[in-house]
Amino acid sequence: MQVELIAVRGNEAELQIDGRTHFVPFINSGTEISFAYDGEIWIVETAEKSRARARHRDHSMAAPMPGVVLKILVNVGDEVAKGAPLLILEAMKMEHQITAPRDGKVAAINCKEGEMVQPGLDLVTLA
Repeated sequence: MQVELIAVRGNEAELQIDGRTHFVPFINSGTEISFAYDGEIWIVETAEKSRARARHRDHSMAAPMPGVVLKILVNVGDEVAKGAPLLILEAMKMEHQITAPRDGKVAAINCKEGEMVQPGLDLVTLA
């Protein structure tokens, strides 16, 4: 998937994703913006040039932006396959599904339902 930042307007980023234009809510953290798209977390560095390319954090199970944990879908000890839904996070009036980046066993759940979480917090740990 090719993701390119076109512009930032208010609280939405205009992105070109595989040749199609999309508008997504984002979190600004200095010279980077973070957003969730298609169940995955992306980071774009904005300081270098106006049309920046995104890099994908495909191994992250971290909160992409501040939000509330709506539902935890797994338990410690569960075996999960790559892409399996782990939890649902509500951020910016949207639900974001956090999925397993690889096969593994749930070693820890670092949040609870109803909890407000901040970007970068690893929500689930896989062994």
